[in-house]
Amino acid sequence: MLKISLRILLVLFIALVSFSFYLSPRLGVLIPLGKETRDQTMYHLAFDTLSTNQFDIKYVDHSADSFYTVLRNKYQLDTLTKDAETDFDKILAVQSWVQGRWEHDCCNTPEHNNALYILEQAEKGERFRCVEYSTVARQCLASLGFKVRGLGLMTKDISEIQSGGGHVVNEVYIADLKKWMYFDPQFGVIPIVNGEPLNAIELQYRIKNKLDFDLINPNKTTTKEDYIKWIGPYLYYFTVNLNQGGIGIWDRVVGNKKSLTLYSKDAIQPAYFQKIFRLNTSYYTHSLKDFYPEL
Repeated sequence: MLKISLRILLVLFIALVSFSFYLSPRLGVLIPLGKETRDQTMYHLAFDTLSTNQFDIKYVDHSADSFYTVLRNKYQLDTLTKDAETDFDKILAVQSWVQGRWEHDCCNTPEHNNALYILEQAEKGERFRCVEYSTVARQCLASLGFKVRGLGLMTKDISEIQSGGGHVVNEVYIADLKKWMYFDPQFGVIPIVNGEPLNAIELQYRIKNKLDFDLINPNKTTTKEDYIKWIGPYLYYFTVNLNQGGIGIWDRVVGNKKSLTLYSKDAIQPAYFQKIFRLNTSYYTHSLKDFYPEL
């Protein structure tokens, strides 16, 4: 009986270890597995234009919620944007303000992922990642009533790369233009053409085809040429949350679909994010209308 019990425990242990490696070949970041240099190629991307009507991305106005009210009042965001004549000017003001709160750090993860905590820690000298720039800018704009979302970008070789394969920016909906606008709060940049802002796909298309555009960058954190070279490879996979909620460990274990990824018709669905965790919590679409709903 004891031998049978030990065998069962051994089988369960082997199954647990196998499943752990299935979910995370690197067991988090414990194993230095994967290539060290990301693919720098800019690829032609092809998408469908018809909507499949399969996804319901919710953009709820949270500006009256207590957290957002405290955030707006504590950092006087209404005052920050009071002289802005357009929504575009408000977004630019908030992004520039957020970009200047701290210096970028590629590895420091905050204990709590919300703007109030991150800004408080930044005031104490802490530095944070692109993820936190995105979070703070998104929540600050949401407190002002904007419909804004975090946008995860990934290189084509995201499943093979060990690090440096992902970046996080934001997109915000401009009601009078009826379109989504890309902005990168880590650098404080907004791409535009003839005064009209671009979304992420439009930006990728113009970079790939060497078409001109302007890059608004009030804080002068980078040059247009340097930003194009840096951001270009990340513009391959595009991911947003369906309900603007987080993705936890249990979601990854059972594969709960909590996000939507736009990918080119000739691309494959990526298996892993830098071999750290399995990318099994997203629906996938080739449709621009699925990914860019008119609100």
